[in-house]
Amino acid sequence: MIRQHIAPRLILCAFAVINIQSIFAQTATEAECKAHLQFLASDKLMGRMTGTPGNDEAARYIAEQFRLNNVAVPQGMKSYFQPVTFAKQQSAKTGRLIIGADTLAFERRFVSAMVKNATLSGNAVFVGYGIVDSATKRDDYAGLDVQGKIVIVQFGENDSSDIRKGFRALFRKQAIAQSKGAVALIELFTPENPVAWGNVTGNAKEGRPELAAEVKTPTMNWLIAYDGGKKITTQLAAQTAQKRPIPVSMTLEMPKTDTLISNNVLGVIKGTDPALNQEYVLLSAHYDHIGTGKSADGKDTVYNGARDNGMGTTALLAAAKYFAAKPPKRSLLLLACTAEEIGLLGSKFYAANPVVPHKNVVFNMNTDGAGYNDTTLITIIGYDRTTAQPLFDEAAKAHGLKAGNDPAPEQNLFDRSDNVHFAKLGIPAPTVSAGFKAFDAEIFKYYHQLADEAGEDFNFRYLTRYVNTFLMATRMVADAKDRPRWKAGDKYEAAFNALYGGR
Repeated sequence: MIRQHIAPRLILCAFAVINIQSIFAQTATEAECKAHLQFLASDKLMGRMTGTPGNDEAARYIAEQFRLNNVAVPQGMKSYFQPVTFAKQQSAKTGRLIIGADTLAFERRFVSAMVKNATLSGNAVFVGYGIVDSATKRDDYAGLDVQGKIVIVQFGENDSSDIRKGFRALFRKQAIAQSKGAVALIELFTPENPVAWGNVTGNAKEGRPELAAEVKTPTMNWLIAYDGGKKITTQLAAQTAQKRPIPVSMTLEMPKTDTLISNNVLGVIKGTDPALNQEYVLLSAHYDHIGTGKSADGKDTVYNGARDNGMGTTALLAAAKYFAAKPPKRSLLLLACTAEEIGLLGSKFYAANPVVPHKNVVFNMNTDGAGYNDTTLITIIGYDRTTAQPLFDEAAKAHGLKAGNDPAPEQNLFDRSDNVHFAKLGIPAPTVSAGFKAFDAEIFKYYHQLADEAGEDFNFRYLTRYVNTFLMATRMVADAKDRPRWKAGDKYEAAFNALYGGR
């Protein structure tokens, strides 16, 4: 273990004086971390998709670990579970789509993502990629009236071969078309990638759960069609240039809407200091993942999610054991979130239904990530945005690591994890992530891929150092004399002042 290589000493920082030997007394072992991760990322849990039996089993496992370690049920709750109700529109079962002279078979060539009308017909408007971005002054709809019309867009933003960027733009383009008054949106999926198209059809069949309280009646039809070879896309571009009409007709079976329940899992560890234990450090990690799919050879079907976010959930479980046995001065609120992968919905629900007043939560130590490509680092998303920065430096250094800032700001990672809901409230809320120096091919090899397993190529020694860095940073924040703050000028500083009265 790391503790064998570091002599006891004192760490001096802006917040506290802490004896490392006492901190290391009961930290997580590699065997414990490995056991948690291998269960959470096992095929048995089938990718932990929100609303599935595997997701439920993961929640029960987390709750049982809380119980075994005498983590308290939060006041006002009957159990560790905070039920979250979702509505999920089933995929249509049958249908037909005709674009010009091309008839597309249902599921093999097109799927429904949203259905309002069983039938639609009329001339469509092709708007290229369908992007509107005020920051870059781009408007693919410029000069076009699509009110009450069918809109057709090409997959992607500028290059349809960038599959990940194309997937990230899907919901944004749907919202744009809806805001323009379109009655239907058809997105032409053009990448020559059968596995990616299989994921599209699989996700459409599964449906996308939404918070039941926020579900609105669909205002448009939304279809995704496969256009391998870009035959249809090329024809539409030519017809548009020649100002020729683009006839479209569609028939779909109207789908049903299911109601499902998934759970956030919450626990409390009471702090030891009478003057500080009414303040809480919120530890959060999402435990859901993206379910199942199909590999090119048809042999692998489970998106195991070892790195995203089995690692973070393992850190949360290690915190439950370690801090229940040796509580810090401030209290801890442990939150294992469901439904992060479908829109940060579990944390959004908790933020609207807290069990501890937000003004009593002084910090959110979130842990999430896409994976690692540098095991000398621990990456902190929001590293230089709060006054807790030196604590991350010291915690990482104590475990032979270096704390680093987000190296890929273009990915907007801070706003893509559960911490953002708490940051918006004003709570300082960085995310502890595994070490990466770029969002590169090594990350994408595992990020939301079938290969993300807790197998032979997984670095369990690094996982243990990551987990123990998380534990030490948590203790330093929870024992610190002063609360961390957003640094002056941060975009969430005003919310901080409003929540805490400037304290």
